Amino acid sequence: MNKINQHFEEFKKSRISTIVRTDDYDHALKIIEGSREGGIKFIEITLTIPDAYKLITEVSKKWSDLKIGAGTVLTLDQAKESIKAGASYLVDPVCDVELLKWCNENDILLIASGATPSEMYKLSINGAKIIKFFPAMIGGPEMVKMIKNPFPEFELLATAGPNLSNLDAYYQAGVLGCGITADLGGAPVGTTVEEITTIAKKYMAIVAKYL
Repeated sequence: MNKINQHFEEFKKSRISTIVRTDDYDHALKIIEGSREGGIKFIEITLTIPDAYKLITEVSKKWSDLKIGAGTVLTLDQAKESIKAGASYLVDPVCDVELLKWCNENDILLIASGATPSEMYKLSINGAKIIKFFPAMIGGPEMVKMIKNPFPEFELLATAGPNLSNLDAYYQAGVLGCGITADLGGAPVGTTVEEITTIAKKYMAIVAKYL
């Protein structure tokens, strides 16, 4: 099995990721540790975090059981540097077909973004295994339902919208998974590892119903 399919199959068993967004390197480590302790295995480290490549390398070596992704990847150079740092997969906040083609040619799972059915279709016909529905808050679970009607084959990762209050609705609408910033990946500086672990466990308790 190639790496793209391997990581895809692994995510299908997990169905949730933490999207780490903070301006504080040490706090990012706390979010990752708390997510791991809470049972979340897929962690997206956004490149907007200070020293993000260093963080990817450190976390990949420290917790080998985690699947570390690089998020907010906008250029080929960033993609190459992220993989070099140790990222297992990449996440792109835009509909970049050329980056998707490069990743497919190099056996790298890229979760590129679509905000409309047209963008999602463009990604799908160019080989996207998972499509990031971003920002999901625009249409919410109802939009997921509408998209899945004509395109049941789309495997969607909803981000920028899912939280504890609506997570059930996104899974019931048909998403493959959800990427969580909200009170988890976006937990404010000062939140302890123990508090983050508690939050992560609440998300996992919901996701467990759909595994």
